[in-house]
Amino acid sequence: MTVHIAYGQNSPADYVNVFTGTSNSRWMLFPGPSMPFGMVKLSPDNQDNVWNGGYEYTIGSISGFSHLHAMSLGGLSIMPVSGRVEFHRGQAKVYPGPADGPFGNMWTAGYRSRYEKKTEKGSPGYYSVYLYDYDILAELTCTDRCGMMRFTWEKEGEGHLIVNFAFPQEEKYIVEEAHAEHTAPDEITGYIKQKNQYAQDYTVYFVIQLNRPMTMDGWTLGEYTGADTNYGTDWRRPVDINEKAMNFTSSGDCGLVLNMPTFRKGEVLVRTGISFTGIEGARLNLETEMVPFGWNFDKVVNAARETWNKLLGRVEVSTSNEASKEKFYTGLYRSYTGKGLMNDVDGRYTDMCEKVRTPARPGTNVYTSDAFWGAQWNLFPLWTLVTPEYANSMASSFVELADAGGWVPEAPTGIEYAPIMGAQHQNALIISCYQKGIRDFNVEDAFNAIYHDYTHPGEDYPCGGFAGNRHMGPYMKYGYVPEEYGPVSNTMEYAWDDWAFSQFALSLGKKKDYRFFLERSENYRNVFDPETKFIRRKHENGNWVTPFDPRANGTEGGWNGPGYMEGNAWIYSFFVPQDVKGMMKLMGKELFNERLETGIDNGYFDLGNQPSLEIPFLFNYSGKPWLTQKYSRMVTADLINTSPMHGWTGEEDEGQMSAMYVLLSMGLFEVNGGCSVNPGYDIGSPVFDRVVIHLSDKYYSGKDFIIKTINNSPENKYIMKAELNGKPLKQPFIPNSQLVKGGELILTMGSEPNYTWGVNDDR
Repeated sequence: MTVHIAYGQNSPADYVNVFTGTSNSRWMLFPGPSMPFGMVKLSPDNQDNVWNGGYEYTIGSISGFSHLHAMSLGGLSIMPVSGRVEFHRGQAKVYPGPADGPFGNMWTAGYRSRYEKKTEKGSPGYYSVYLYDYDILAELTCTDRCGMMRFTWEKEGEGHLIVNFAFPQEEKYIVEEAHAEHTAPDEITGYIKQKNQYAQDYTVYFVIQLNRPMTMDGWTLGEYTGADTNYGTDWRRPVDINEKAMNFTSSGDCGLVLNMPTFRKGEVLVRTGISFTGIEGARLNLETEMVPFGWNFDKVVNAARETWNKLLGRVEVSTSNEASKEKFYTGLYRSYTGKGLMNDVDGRYTDMCEKVRTPARPGTNVYTSDAFWGAQWNLFPLWTLVTPEYANSMASSFVELADAGGWVPEAPTGIEYAPIMGAQHQNALIISCYQKGIRDFNVEDAFNAIYHDYTHPGEDYPCGGFAGNRHMGPYMKYGYVPEEYGPVSNTMEYAWDDWAFSQFALSLGKKKDYRFFLERSENYRNVFDPETKFIRRKHENGNWVTPFDPRANGTEGGWNGPGYMEGNAWIYSFFVPQDVKGMMKLMGKELFNERLETGIDNGYFDLGNQPSLEIPFLFNYSGKPWLTQKYSRMVTADLINTSPMHGWTGEEDEGQMSAMYVLLSMGLFEVNGGCSVNPGYDIGSPVFDRVVIHLSDKYYSGKDFIIKTINNSPENKYIMKAELNGKPLKQPFIPNSQLVKGGELILTMGSEPNYTWGVNDDR
């Protein structure tokens, strides 16, 4: 694909703010370099053992640079130091904490180093920071499966690299075994066997190479000795040191020190290969991806930057508002950094039963991820439109993993059946890809795998975790999920999955399956209370749960308890994307619109969280499209910014909220997740004066699709009239089949609603 970028001196990567939302963020939101869907996410860590680990913007010190920041996956942290070596990290303080470094309080400092914010820099493919207490400039870059670090000592002295195998990550975990061998004067190889609740058992294999010789010491921290707890979590722990070792094996809190002779100011370059299959895989990844660059750090940075500019350049946006452009490209970037490769360059990966296998279909990649709950409204429409090759790759991964394990994984964390969230919305990507002509996977295998999962109760998987829908059994028995089994919200989510699958069956000519799942998709009616006109919790005997408060949030007893998953009755009463008109008829059109407006204006919906994302676009179906324009513009203006302290109103969820901003700022959305036989995009209110989407020449026949606005401004958010390829467009909808042929959508904007445009949408 040829991408033409016209940004003067600024490329798309220059608009990405990698620090957005990195205060109080999750492990997977990091400022360090990663490639699109890359395995290696090489980034600074500075937090203590809190729930989310990783990097916190307000902490004024750094305790290491680790290679994996995917959901529940971590391993191999490296920290450069000089002089005396400590074997504990030390205690983190909020920036600029007076005791936040080796020369603050000697008892809490450890080996972490303070840094000044003005020295910290980051962009796609690159990160750097000056470690104040060691006078070391640390720089990071990466390829898909390998990292490279350049450490520049500013003063003469002894140089060391502290390799930590057990440092704070997102989930509580244990190191069952760590092993390292000094295989050459400049090389270390080894592995870390870890275990946590979601990724379960997994092993990180590594090859570390330096551009100079070193010696290796191994170390293991003992148990606490009952010291004063005011001095931090690592204070007064005995250390067992294995000096100048050729091999080292331990468990728990342990690691290595790589020692280099005293030298004057100079650079130490470190390159690392990572694998989940074995040391041979790590070496193959290193030799294939990193060794061709030699020891040229800048070439690796430039290659990463070029890759990102090509991806980000798939969409060009024009506006005088630089902040909106920064939000757009930051969001587009984040839409591709949360998920991660799990296979080596030769395709091999470790499956959910810890067996190394090669994909059945050559060229297939497999990915680790958090749950895809809600991704039908953000990542999937974006990927299929802007980067269909990545959409196809992820869909192929689902098909491959279903073949390997017997179920399509809802959250393939570490290639396991991780019991996270509810429903099976990952299948919407497979279905949407097929409906849009993105079909480089085994379609019949995909259909059979989804059919299996929607006709069998979920189960505890023999190799760990939980596969399938936890409440599919009672859903099939009662036609809803009763209070005694789980959240009523799963009735709504399962029903939508049923509809999406019915469309897949219809496209494949499987009419019996189409009719069965289409009928089952109306199960939402079984939990609609005609008296209150809300979706309600219901007992297995058919009685409503009392008392009833439509604004009462959440589930009782966790994600899978009774109630509403991250929502309430107000939210889930509108969770019928497959049959908006049907719910409108049950509720009454006037009440439907009234509750939508009331819910948005009074905060009953959470427009920054998955179950509510479609809410602004429902007005396109209820005869008030000007309110879709009003509220979708409100989301882009009020709920998202590029501040490190904010970013998103809630969790960014591996790019989901980022992708939502990208779509809404272009004026596009997909209420039904792109799963209908003839999918298309709902129209909102574009932020930009001009958007150019460079379409994939592999999957789509068009060259560019352009969205142009006339008289656009923050105040002029309403559509006065619309033209598609020179002809009047009267509905707030563009068929995907028409969009991918290329063309131009022109929207004339105004400050007051046009109560006649787009009101007769009878889809």
